[in-house]
Amino acid sequence: MPFHEDNQTVVKERIFLDNTNPDAMYDEITVIDHALTRPWTITKRYRRDRNPVRLEYNCSEDNHHVLIGGQDYFLSGDDMLMPSKKDQAPPDLRYFAPARK
Repeated sequence: MPFHEDNQTVVKERIFLDNTNPDAMYDEITVIDHALTRPWTITKRYRRDRNPVRLEYNCSEDNHHVLIGGQDYFLSGDDMLMPSKKDQAPPDLRYFAPARK
């Protein structure tokens, strides 16, 4: 929504729970601006999900962490495997092929 260039926009927000329904919450937003003919108000209703499904999203872009055997390691700039915490044991290398010379 374009607002007036005088930069005197006022936004008021009121968040409250429904007294009759514990699973409902309301968000009432009012915008007062000189670009509008009168204050503009909207009320959004949100409902609680009693059994939410939480999805984990891992962003692997530019991620220098490697998980080996349930342990987190760090991959350095020169592609060397480094511990990610103090006194961390090195990974078990028996499943890795030896490096070619």
